[in-house]
Amino acid sequence: MKFYVVFNAIYSKSKGADSELVTVELMKSYCLPFIMYATETVSLSTSAIILLDNCINTALYKIFHVGRDHMLLLREYVNVPMLLCSIEKQKEKFIIYGQSTNSARL
Repeated sequence: MKFYVVFNAIYSKSKGADSELVTVELMKSYCLPFIMYATETVSLSTSAIILLDNCINTALYKIFHVGRDHMLLLREYVNVPMLLCSIEKQKEKFIIYGQSTNSARL
């Protein structure tokens, strides 16, 4: 999966920064777009969303070495929301943008 290719490249290069937060911000900027691409137009099954969410959890585990029971707290702390929430927000933005461009054309 392209997410892991990009994440591993960032992770190996960001070790020199010696900051987990730098790695997380780079992951959010460069890796999450691969997961979020076109999610506002494609309806994903719950199992597909969970699978993609596990990619993020795996990356965060590699950075922080935190167990599953603390992952939700960590995601909240570093501002990496659950994928379902992010997809819903993206869909709302997409619909609002579509409505505003349609009304502008009329």
